[in-house]
Order: sequence, then C-alpha cells, then structure tokens
Amino acid sequence: MAIKAMNTLIKLHKRRVDVMRREMIAIEEERKQLLQLSERLREEHAREARLATEEPKMAGFFGAYSARMKQRQEGIKQEVKQLDAKIAEKAEAIREEFSEQKKYEIAREHAKKRLAEQARIRLQERFDEIGAQQYLRQKDNPI
Repeated sequence: MAIKAMNTLIKLHKRRVDVMRREMIAIEEERKQLLQLSERLREEHAREARLATEEPKMAGFFGAYSARMKQRQEGIKQEVKQLDAKIAEKAEAIREEFSEQKKYEIAREHAKKRLAEQARIRLQERFDEIGAQQYLRQKDNPI
C-alpha cells in the first residue's frame, strides 16, 4: 500500500478516535451530572427527614415523599448503570479504532524504511558502477 494511502487511512482513524472520545466525554459528563443530582436528592431527603422529625405535622407527608425519592434514586442508579455500560462499550470501540490506527502507522513506518533502504541500495549500486567505470578508465589509460 502506498504511503499516501496509509497517511489518509491514519487521518481517518484519528478523526474517528477523536469523535469517539468526544462522545465518551459527553457520556461521562452526563454520568457526572446524574451523580450530582443523586447527591442533591440525598441531601434534600436528609433535610426533609430532619424536618419531619422536628415537626409532627410534616411526618404524615414524609412517607410518600420518601418513597418517591427512593424511586427517583433507583431510576438515577439505573441510568448510571446504563451510562457505565455505554462508557465501557465506547472505550472498547476507541481501543479498537486506535489499534487500527497504530497498525497503519507501523505499516507506514516499515514502508518508509523499506523505501529508504531501496534508495540506499540504488545509490550504492550507482556509486559502485561509477567506481568500476573509473577503475576501467584508469586501467585502459594509465598516466
């Protein structure tokens, strides 16, 4: 494969990796926001529990409120699990894409080395030919 084609493939894979990394960052940010929401809900639940213990009138409403909060927390927990699965899946896709990119980079380096070696051999052959011609000229025309 030509080096130019490999450069194009490497650029393509780099772009794909960059896009996947940005997607993963967005998923991680969403996960972070859900965890922050969960923490705020926990704090709010704790405040409401204190109020319910301090004010007997509020205690009657606290049971339904607490059940709803537990439901929301469970929903958030499930969403976080789904996001964790997406993050793991995206990380695996990034690893695979990066691996492909590296294969092309290694192949490109080997091709460059091979071309450099071929150029060195051609140059050496040229020098050998010039040397042989000079030797023959000196042998035919000794001064």
